Amino acid sequence: MKQKKNPIKFVIIIIFAFSWLVIPPKNSLAVNSVVIGFIIEASRMEGTIQGLELVTGETINETDRPMLEMNFVNLKAEGLKIKKLVQIGGSTLTTNIGSEGNVQFKSLKVKVTNATFDNDTYKPENGNIGLKNVKLLAHSITTGEAALPQFQLTFNQGGNVELEPKSEQELKEMEALLKNLLKPNENGKDPDSQTGNGANKPVVQDNASQSEQP
Repeated sequence: MKQKKNPIKFVIIIIFAFSWLVIPPKNSLAVNSVVIGFIIEASRMEGTIQGLELVTGETINETDRPMLEMNFVNLKAEGLKIKKLVQIGGSTLTTNIGSEGNVQFKSLKVKVTNATFDNDTYKPENGNIGLKNVKLLAHSITTGEAALPQFQLTFNQGGNVELEPKSEQELKEMEALLKNLLKPNENGKDPDSQTGNGANKPVVQDNASQSEQP
């Protein structure tokens, strides 16, 4: 199936930023809305992690929350689903965006307070890391050009963030784990964890473009 590359740069953020225009009528637009966060899921993500850094950012509950910033380039995501949860008055509205094909990002930077993925990380043909069954709790998404074949956009009332934010120490451990997976061994070869043999590694557990932050 031919993939159609969206000519509009920053397509995801544009969709999310203006999704309030189609909020169901029973939610008054006069009520202030607050972004709770983003849930990003993919059956596979592979590409190059260019940077990992512990930073601080704002969430619905905190103004100076520790987050792990992950900077990807040339990222391919299979089975991508992104949910944006917005609090409107006493209710929640969820915006869902997904694609049935492989989504290609020229660049993708996310600030997360939680991330989960399978132990068996691998080294892809193009890039320095491949992750399976990824789930991220993100509070900021910044992306460049993206190709979203058969992209779908839906809205529904309700929803929850599904993941709990991790502590600063847990985020530091997550950062150290990912950096270790990216590090070549003493012989300059990729570690076993990046060639599909990382079953004994601990699982990272539990929480577009101009950046959007809640």
